[in-house]
This record gives sequence, structure tokens and C-alpha cells, in this order.
Amino acid sequence: MIILADDVGQGDIPLYFNSSAVQMPNIERLASQGLVFHDMHSTPLCAPSRYMLLSGNYQHRGRNIKGTWSLTESRNQFKKNQKSLAHALKDAGYKTGMFGKYHLGSKIPPGGVIDRDKLLSSEFHDWNLPLLEHDIGFDFTYVTMEGIQRPPYAFFRNGYLDIHGGSVKDWSVGEFTMEGGTSKIIVDGEGSESWDSTIYNQIVVNETEAFLDNHLKFNANDPFFSYVALGAIHLPHSPPTHFMDGSAVAGEYPVEQLDMLHEMDLTVGKIIDILETRGLAQDTIIIFTSDNGGLRPPTGSDLSHEPNGNLRGRKGSLYEGGTRVPFILRHDGYVPAGESRDKLLSLSDVFATLCEIVGIEIPKKAAKDSVSFAKYLKSESNAAGLRSSYASWKIAGKNFHSAALRRGNYKLIQNHHDSTIEFYDLSNNLSEKNDLSTDMTHESLIFEMTSELIELGPCAENKVGDFDITLDGGEIETVNCTWFASQRKERCGIIKKSKTRKLCPRVCGRFRKFCDTLN
Repeated sequence: MIILADDVGQGDIPLYFNSSAVQMPNIERLASQGLVFHDMHSTPLCAPSRYMLLSGNYQHRGRNIKGTWSLTESRNQFKKNQKSLAHALKDAGYKTGMFGKYHLGSKIPPGGVIDRDKLLSSEFHDWNLPLLEHDIGFDFTYVTMEGIQRPPYAFFRNGYLDIHGGSVKDWSVGEFTMEGGTSKIIVDGEGSESWDSTIYNQIVVNETEAFLDNHLKFNANDPFFSYVALGAIHLPHSPPTHFMDGSAVAGEYPVEQLDMLHEMDLTVGKIIDILETRGLAQDTIIIFTSDNGGLRPPTGSDLSHEPNGNLRGRKGSLYEGGTRVPFILRHDGYVPAGESRDKLLSLSDVFATLCEIVGIEIPKKAAKDSVSFAKYLKSESNAAGLRSSYASWKIAGKNFHSAALRRGNYKLIQNHHDSTIEFYDLSNNLSEKNDLSTDMTHESLIFEMTSELIELGPCAENKVGDFDITLDGGEIETVNCTWFASQRKERCGIIKKSKTRKLCPRVCGRFRKFCDTLN
């Protein structure tokens, strides 16, 4: 069971920096029953992090270098033949379900013309058909394409549009009195006439509960995997008047951002209660985490609340506040209760870790950037084999903005937008205030980390000098990357494209146009 919060930073959770103004008894109880991780990392933004978690890959291994966010005329973020964590578990006999925010891209049926102004009512779209390019390994799905923040404001059940028997409504930006409270729309667009952003998380809980009950009724002897992607606490902040158990939500704190954190804790508590009351919790790995760092501190309140604690930056930033996320794991009888872990980890590592715990092989060509921390769960002394570094990228439009590399407690940021370097020693400077990039004692390490960051990224360097290639006819020719560049379209495909991309990635690679902006 993975519970993924939206835009929740470490500082939003009381047990990290003691910087949260919101009481979270349910999440703190979960932590007391398992492990709290202090150096877990995502990407700076929603969609690429979701791909990273489910694929075990860096974001640029997917179809779109920036991640795939919404309904399109193309396919989802997973490239052809890439298997997700859900695929791996499903192939091993697990029943798999996904509920909540999808944010990985799907194709509008029947394909072809896309009417972005009328996603649900256009004559070019046939909603009697299911979404195309939607299958990423889940047996059951009940999802919205972009959570609560963008149209279409409707759920899709197993790929089919579900508007609860109502009709399509063209929603305008504004606030609307609905059954659950004051629903909000922040981007114009079509959706179900019954759309109510205040009850989004409660709908997700109900669907998760139904999936588990159905599993116990028909597949009780099989294992299950449930991925629950909450709407909280992404904008718009529209807390319900009451949660499903009757607890008051709206107005419990001075600002709605904090009310949403309160509702998130109630949601986590309800999901765990569903597992416990059905006797499922003891044998279930329960993970709570977030897709990126937190938001700005709330305004209009006398309460002090820092969504990212002492960390610099926030969502969208490559500083620690943008990529360091809360991560709590409970697995009764497998991991010790009430302990913490401090080593560098990535959401992409969840793939390999879960596969190792449940005893299945990682599918071929899958999870290339996933490093298991299964042994580290049992004891903090079992740190051998963990990742030695972690890279992340920020992309602005069609260009690189910046890239960052963590190696242990050292942090390098390469700013492509202004050709500057930043370098921090987090062991003495977790808030990244003291830039050591001009300290010559670190010159060699900065060079090594810069080279590693380039190699890990989508714009690896071309092979230097001449090399031999075997043409389709069997003859051998000595060339260099300039040879490919002179007739790029024809020559890049003259040998296996995969080999060409490794030799001359900036000439023949998938992202060559993007990488040209770095030169």
C-alpha cells in the first residue's frame, strides 16, 4: 500500500522539523509503528516524480523529458515495453489497484483530433470508449487525470469516463457550494456537474475500501498492491466541512492550507483503519510519502508553519526543500518500530526494494535507476549497497534550467540558465546557505560531480575522437560524431539506434534538440 500525498514537505509533518502547526496523530502513530526516513528524494514536481516512483527510473527515461501530465493525443509517460512496479507485481500474482491522481498521461479515444477546449463534449472524442495508452499494470483504476487542479473534472473508472449519471458541465474559475463544502475551480474547463473538490480524498478512500473488500471476497488468497494518490494538499485548498467520520475539517485551523493537512492526516488514518479492521495491516507494507517538496508557508495566520522546515527552497526547486520528501514505512514483523534512517535514498528505489522484500525479479529493462534498500530497513547498520548519489533536474519550457547531484552529504547545483555552479556540504549546512563553489579545496570533487551529473542526465557527452562502426552491409568505417551530424536523419539510423545514442547522444539521442540548448 503506497499512500502518495501531493505537495507535502517534510516540515508539514510534525515529526520532522517540529515546524508544523497541524496535529497529525495518525501519521505520527504510523511512524511509531515503523520507520521514518530523513533523506528521501523526489523530483521537484508532480508528474515526473510519479513516473519515477512507479518506473524506478529517472524522469528522462520516460517518453517525455519533463514528464507527461494530462490527456493528450499521444501516449502515457511509460515508453513502449517499459514495465511499472504494478506490472511487476501483477505478473507475480498480485491484484493491483490505483486510486486518485493519475498524472502520467493518457490518450483521448478514439485518437486523432484533440479538442482541448471541450475535452468531454467534443464531437471528435468518443467517451463510449476507454482511455487509450492508459494501462500501466493496474487491474482496477479510479482516477482523475490531474488530481483536482485542472480539467477534466471527472473520474475515470478502469479507463471509462464516470460522471455519476449526470451531465457534462463547463466549469469556470470560482467557488461553488457543494454537498461537501465550498468546492473550487482554479482553471476553466469541462467536468462532471457533480464535481466537488472538497470530497476528493473521501472518494479515493471509498474506492480503495471497495477494492480491498472486493479483493477479500474474490481473491483473499492472493496478495494485493494498492496505490493511493491523494489530492491533498495541492491547490485549490478546499477543505470539506466534515470528514467521513464526522470530524470537523474546514475552519479547524486559521487557513485552508492547514485544514487540508488536517484532512490528509484523517485520510491516512482512515486508510490504515480499513486495513486493520480487515486484518490486512499485519501483512501489508504501508508507505506514506509525497511527490515533491512543500508549498510556500501559509499567509494570514498567526501560527508559525514552515512546510519545508529548515530546508531551503520549496516545490519546483532543486534545493533540498524542493526534493526532500517525507517517507514513512511500516511493515509489522519485518522492520523495527519507532526507528529512523538517515541515508540518501530516492523514490525510484521503492521499485527494487519492494521487489526484493516480496521475492520477485525486477522485469528486464525496468527500474534502471532503482537501488534496493530492503536490508537497510531491518537495521541502520545494513547500509552497504545503497545508492552513492542522486541526480535531479529542473526544466523550464523546452530548456534546461538547472540540475543537481547529491553525493553523500555533498550537493552540487549546475545552473544552466546563468552558467553558474553552487556547492554545499550538507553535513554542516543543511539549509544550503554557505556556497563553497569557489573554495579550491573542493575543485576536484566539483569536477567529478559535474561529470557524473552530465553522464546521468539526458544530455550525456558525445564520444571523443574517432571510433569504428559496422554498417548494415558489414563493412567497417572509422567515423566520429561529426560524421553523424552531417546527415543526422539518415546516418543516425545506419546502425542500431540504441548504439548510436550511446556513442553520440547529443547528435542522435532522443533529446538532441533539447540538449542543443546547452551548447
